[in-house]
Amino acid sequence: MKTVALLIYAEALEPVIAECRRQIDLIPADEYTFEVFVNPDLDEAWRSAGERDFYIWLHGLVTPVDGALYSLLDNSSFLGDRALLVGTVQDGEGRIVSGGFSRNRRLMQPDPVIPVACRMFDGLFALVPQVVYRRLGVLGGRYRGQLAGFDYCMRARKAGYPSVIAPGIACTCPVRPDPDRTLAADFLLDLRSKGLFTAIWYFLRSAFRRFVIHNLSVYE
Repeated sequence: MKTVALLIYAEALEPVIAECRRQIDLIPADEYTFEVFVNPDLDEAWRSAGERDFYIWLHGLVTPVDGALYSLLDNSSFLGDRALLVGTVQDGEGRIVSGGFSRNRRLMQPDPVIPVACRMFDGLFALVPQVVYRRLGVLGGRYRGQLAGFDYCMRARKAGYPSVIAPGIACTCPVRPDPDRTLAADFLLDLRSKGLFTAIWYFLRSAFRRFVIHNLSVYE
């Protein structure tokens, strides 16, 4: 029997918590035992959970589809419980708004059947196995929102643990929660992962894109 800490963070909605508990009740207790931790701060929820076999992050505005919790655990077992796993999130219009990202930070489509490797993920719904937690600990507060997930994936990759997208759509949400990304934070992240010249290039490209989008919106 393996232990799982479900860490529901940010603004936890009651229907989300209720759906998680419904799914937990359907998972055989001789396979996994769950404890739910609800806290606006993911790191605080994580620290309070103590030592577990698995930690599942879930943003409180994101609702898992039927069977999503078990799917993360089942796919982790398939991968030897040595990889970070992310579930793909779809908004009300059927667009993918969260999940695994490619090297150039584009959201990737999940395969309907098999897990697929990704460069990083933003962590609205993700699984961290014990072996990664023991090596890296909690997020650590260096970044917030989307960048915190990116940073954790990079640290895991450097330690030899890949990031993988679970099959299919895992969650739904009305709109994507605020990713909390800024140009400065993106630059620091790129500086650590890609080097100075590439970081400068991405910074200038992002700044130009934001300038164009802002000015187009002003004159619409």
